[in-house]
Amino acid sequence: MPNVERPLLILPTPGTPVPRLKKYGSSRNLHFPTREQQQKRLAPRFRRLQETFEKRQARLQAEMSGVVPEEVVVLQTVGSVEGFINAVRRIEGMEWLAEIDEESIPPDDDFFAKSRDGKKASSKDLSGRLFMLITNHEALKQMFSLWKQWQSKQKLSHGLGRWENLFSQLRDVRPWGLQDRLVETGVLQDWEEQISLGQDSVTCEIELWYRTDRQDRHRTQERVTTLIQQEGGQVINESDVEDIRYHAIIASLPEKSVEVLVDKNQRNDIELVHCEHIQFFRSTGQASVSLPDDDYMVSMEQMPYDRPYGDPLVALFDGLPLALHRYLNERIIVDDPDSYEQNYPASMRRHGTAMASLIIHGDLKENNTPLTKPIYVRPILQPVDPSQYRNESVPKDILIVDLVFRAVRRLFEQEGHELGVAPSVSVINFSIGILDRPFDYTMSPLARLIDWLAWRYKLLFIISAGNCSDPIKLSITRAEFDSMSDEDIQCEIIRSVGANAHERRLLSPAEALNALTVAATHDDASTWLPQAYSDLRNPYSKAGLPSPINAQGMGYRRAIKPDILAAGGRVLVLRNYTGSNSVVLNIHSRLHEPGQCVASPGPTPGVLGSTCFLRGTSNAAAVISRAAVLLNDVLDDLRIETGGHIIDKISRAIWLKALVTHGANWGDSIPTIKAALYNSDTSAKFREYLTRMLGYGSVDIDTVRECKSYRVTAIGGGYLRDGESHIHDFPLPFSISDKRAFRRLVITLAWLSPVNPQHQSWRRAHLWFSLSKDQVDHLGVNRKQADARAAQRGTLQHEIFEGHVARTFARNTSIGIQVNCRADAGTLEDEVPYALVITMEVAEELGVDIYEEIRTAVRAAHVQVSPNP
Repeated sequence: MPNVERPLLILPTPGTPVPRLKKYGSSRNLHFPTREQQQKRLAPRFRRLQETFEKRQARLQAEMSGVVPEEVVVLQTVGSVEGFINAVRRIEGMEWLAEIDEESIPPDDDFFAKSRDGKKASSKDLSGRLFMLITNHEALKQMFSLWKQWQSKQKLSHGLGRWENLFSQLRDVRPWGLQDRLVETGVLQDWEEQISLGQDSVTCEIELWYRTDRQDRHRTQERVTTLIQQEGGQVINESDVEDIRYHAIIASLPEKSVEVLVDKNQRNDIELVHCEHIQFFRSTGQASVSLPDDDYMVSMEQMPYDRPYGDPLVALFDGLPLALHRYLNERIIVDDPDSYEQNYPASMRRHGTAMASLIIHGDLKENNTPLTKPIYVRPILQPVDPSQYRNESVPKDILIVDLVFRAVRRLFEQEGHELGVAPSVSVINFSIGILDRPFDYTMSPLARLIDWLAWRYKLLFIISAGNCSDPIKLSITRAEFDSMSDEDIQCEIIRSVGANAHERRLLSPAEALNALTVAATHDDASTWLPQAYSDLRNPYSKAGLPSPINAQGMGYRRAIKPDILAAGGRVLVLRNYTGSNSVVLNIHSRLHEPGQCVASPGPTPGVLGSTCFLRGTSNAAAVISRAAVLLNDVLDDLRIETGGHIIDKISRAIWLKALVTHGANWGDSIPTIKAALYNSDTSAKFREYLTRMLGYGSVDIDTVRECKSYRVTAIGGGYLRDGESHIHDFPLPFSISDKRAFRRLVITLAWLSPVNPQHQSWRRAHLWFSLSKDQVDHLGVNRKQADARAAQRGTLQHEIFEGHVARTFARNTSIGIQVNCRADAGTLEDEVPYALVITMEVAEELGVDIYEEIRTAVRAAHVQVSPNP
């Protein structure tokens, strides 16, 4: 429990906002082709686009009289063209659909990065954007007309100037086609598997292009429904969420139609896959969890503890738990409005039981005191099939976006304006990933929904980064492997995992910007003995390293993801002795040690005290949800402190987001990772790569829950509008003036941002804190750990400054930490709440009590500064 004699301090409420610091961006020096070069390059592509449209127009008009043919056009640029959506809206019959950031565009003779002397630089890949527009024939003709005007150097009409920028940066123009909507989504592999199992029909999600006009959406759905019915299929479900521009249906297609679609030589004859209203075909039931298939379990005696009391702070969206299990009984509130329990055998209630156990107790081997608050549980998974034992998934006939939307709304509001079922919830644990949606620069619909819900209801979603259990392929021979030390093998494994980052991308919805995304460290409290399993090995000889099964970042627009790491259990690897001379290590997945000990259904009905051992990022997310509840207790205690009124003015979700992250640190894992991965790249690039693996680091909440004489933590917060700033003064302890000793300053800023679904930047609010160089030098510290640029791309900025240099400063000196706000994706009309956490720590052996010094200064400031009303 927190030390009540040394609680966290509350900084005075900031006064009138001050003009914020200007923040300047930088852009790459790019070479663009001349108009003549663009004409030669793009004229054939414009002709092909025209021919494609005319063929579609003729076919549709022959099939359905009265239908106005449309086509989705993709415009690929090098670099960005800001504000292009407004130029599109000025052309009647043309509608902006989406923008997608694009990385790794290879340079060519027309587009390349310039060196300082203006010549072609190295062969570095470029970045750009894809603009998707839907257009009819008249609008397409006007676009061609604008293209010709630009080619002839004519001035474009007022409001269409952004087209000039686009044409100068245009790399390609093409229709959105079968390759985009079907082949590249991975759905064909899923269909083949389902057909091989002998299923009579196959379900799939069809994501439609979102049309702004409701009538257009209605006509779109009617058209797609007609095409599905022509194939002998039917529409099962649909969802239309305007706030995130999401429109999708679930369809069932007969086996014979699916067989044709899987055959690349026949699919061109099916109009459904060429329908211009369809963005993607995707698999259903891919939001799932899978557990090991053995039955290793033990029973443990539970220590007697008081029953929980009060209202739940955390909601668990997962599988259905075994509610009467000894570790869960009377500690969870199960809300099952869809009656999943009827078809959920007790033996299959594994993942929900495990996650609830971790939230309530943590690793059972640690013998922690259970949470004093109950947790709310909403089952959103079901058993997949009795033949696929222990697999749980979102039902195939339900859109997960719609399910999560309904589940969250039910917490706070019900039909008839009734109060929701759990309005006290501030944290939602989401230890589930969509297997066929690895992050690919485009934010998934579920991540978009979570961002919007987080802002709408002021919620902290804690999401697992995703697991990658693919074999680890080492670039060494068997003989080399057998002669290596444990430390050398550890380096080889880290190197292999790092080199395979593209195949270990985050799983949706882990890229959500407002959420806290959690990966695992290779740690647990089990007493595993390596000699007990001679054919298995621990991949890491050092504790605290990121788990070898973690999905890796970066996130959307290269924001830091995962945000933090927490203990997720140790995995073992098993050497694969078959095949070539190369070494392949399979991930060993069983329910015995090592791992984190969790509650589990028993091997026989009626056994309610069994446990097993699990590992992964799901575990880590649950551990962080538990940490949020413990830190919420600290906030409750602070409400009675001087200045404690600020606690209730800002959402608990934002406070907890800042407090949980504030204990994150790369720790002593850096030398090990650096030894395995460091190369000739610049230190800045290498730091960003480390950030991909570590985020802000592994969390230690004990450093946040209480202060020491040599470590003091203060919190502050407020509301900001576009263009405003607050300055929070943090007193410096005079006792360390002119002393050479270790000191650390940790600053964490968290907020939730409203979102703009019609803007590529997505988050409307960009907040960031700033310290002047003079202030940093004055304290004798330097920035450490996470990449500073990446730290400002999300909704969470966490920076660590350390040093040993002696600095002299006067008594009553403070540093001013300025929190700034600006609009990022279009206009920002809302006030944005934020939480700021600051810790100063000095070497304990210095023997000074900085806590008392800073507390005295803060209390004096509370008397002098009147809080905002």
